[in-house]
Amino acid sequence: MRIGRLMGQSMKALGRNPMRSFLVMLGVIVGIAALTVVVSMAKASNRKVMQRVNNFGPTAIMLFAGGGKNVPGPDPTAATLTFDDAKAVESQIPGIAMICPQVMRLRVPANYRDQSTEVTIQGAATNYQEAWSWFVTDGDFYDEQEYATMARVAVIGQTVVRELFQGANPIGETIQIGNTSFRVKGILPPRGTSPMGGDMDDRVVVPLTTAMRRLFNVTTLTMVRVRVDSVSDVRRVAQEIRALMHERHHIRPPDLDDFRVVASDAVAALSEAVSGTLNKILLAVTGLSLIVGGIVLMNLMLLSVTERRHEIGLRRALGGKRRDILLQFLFESIVLTSAGGLAGLVLGIGAAIIVGRATTNATALSWEPLALAVALSLLVGLVFGLVPARRASKMPPVQALR
Repeated sequence: MRIGRLMGQSMKALGRNPMRSFLVMLGVIVGIAALTVVVSMAKASNRKVMQRVNNFGPTAIMLFAGGGKNVPGPDPTAATLTFDDAKAVESQIPGIAMICPQVMRLRVPANYRDQSTEVTIQGAATNYQEAWSWFVTDGDFYDEQEYATMARVAVIGQTVVRELFQGANPIGETIQIGNTSFRVKGILPPRGTSPMGGDMDDRVVVPLTTAMRRLFNVTTLTMVRVRVDSVSDVRRVAQEIRALMHERHHIRPPDLDDFRVVASDAVAALSEAVSGTLNKILLAVTGLSLIVGGIVLMNLMLLSVTERRHEIGLRRALGGKRRDILLQFLFESIVLTSAGGLAGLVLGIGAAIIVGRATTNATALSWEPLALAVALSLLVGLVFGLVPARRASKMPPVQALR
């Protein structure tokens, strides 16, 4: 039997039962649509992980005050990290390019005229820009003289610019942070999400001396940012920082650490763990949907074989080969799953766009869902359509014509 004739007969057979054909396609549509969304979310998650690692810095290590937390991050209430600790790290561990001691406070009220918001205050040394690879785009960063004199100057992020100044130029303007006035000297470019999932653009950076004396009246540090010479040095330097801090703070197992050391590989692992859990759940749902769709396909095709036994017997009696019967029913299965796969792909792309716009779970469309949709649709049609096709081809003509 020619392929064209086989395809024509298969399409006519499917057209005689449109509702049944739709029910067969439905499971595949749901599965492929879910798969498209999952792949799009996984792609976006991978990009987000790389963005967070880049924001953290591939050659960066953070030494935080305080310990005992499962999630790494600054603890502004801890007072276990000193200037002497920072100097010891810089002087005693080889491979360090620079350190930047800092203090931090979260959700500090900030005001400008009748506008107010809450910001993250970071007091930092003058090498903050180099330590974070984050350089002002407007205005200037504070200099050594302003650092030494505890000047009330500030560099602000894009979120602060938007919420306090609403389009006005903030350079030279005065903002109120707590009970202290600061002159805005520079603006940082957008940075996005922090390695810990927060907004990096909501911060106000001031001289470390000013923050410690004028704002917070503290003598200890919140964290020290360490930059190493190369990515290959990160793990070794992180281990040596831990060992040095154990020695300096007289910590012996099983005593708990009163500090935390976080490197870029830990940031990547944390981000992947958070996003990977959701993706695994969605992939499980996708696989279940495709299996259910395949089972529905097999059962409805078996029902179709039973209903069309006279047609099968007549064709066999007139000289039709078993291979022709097998190919026709197998082709019908593949057509149904392929059509379902394409419909599911379109539905999934639309759903991915809606999810990306309506929620915080970003999606990234690419060619992978198209390739997977085609491959899985064909696979489901072949695997679950083979049993009905074989039963139809093996049906004895005499029994079929009864």
